Amino acid sequence: MTRLTQIFIAALFISALFMPACNNKTDAGQSGRVTATGNADIGGPFELVDQDGQPFSHQDLLGQPHLVYFGFAYCPDVCPLALQQMGAALSTVDKDASFFLPVFISVDPERDTPKALKSYVQNNGFPKGLIGLTGSLEQIETAKAAYKIYSNKVEDPASAGDYTVDHASLIFLMDETGKFRDVFTHNTTTEEITARLRKFKKSGR
Repeated sequence: MTRLTQIFIAALFISALFMPACNNKTDAGQSGRVTATGNADIGGPFELVDQDGQPFSHQDLLGQPHLVYFGFAYCPDVCPLALQQMGAALSTVDKDASFFLPVFISVDPERDTPKALKSYVQNNGFPKGLIGLTGSLEQIETAKAAYKIYSNKVEDPASAGDYTVDHASLIFLMDETGKFRDVFTHNTTTEEITARLRKFKKSGR
């Protein structure tokens, strides 16, 4: 078990460690290192739709190692940074985008329609072939529960009707069977992600 995996398992019980507000660029989710042992029960059934409006479930991920990130298209900094890190690592480790499947699951289905995600996933620096997934609020909650993801809609008192979404910023590394293998947090560097993906591509673990 890697040190990042140990950190994530501990974070399941100390959730405040990984709750960065997407509109906070300074102290969101900062914490010291903690460790724990055990196996993380991450991943599971979900039914969503992709950026083309087509049904997409957990079954569509099987057969190919995949990277899963939960966020939302209106996120000003945390989500783009994580996806750019994923894109940079994959451009080094998987240049032809044939080994890993990158996936972005929205935690803001109210605004993240398939049409909105279709444009969002094509942003420069994001992983090549990034799949955007959304659905009903109930469907999103099911996917969040499968991956033990926290998110919370926060109304903006300065703007009537506007809001942001606080959420855990985590990139999950899953193998071709849907088994959890590792996690990258907002504190993980691009170099660390690249090294871990290279190791997984070589060993399958």
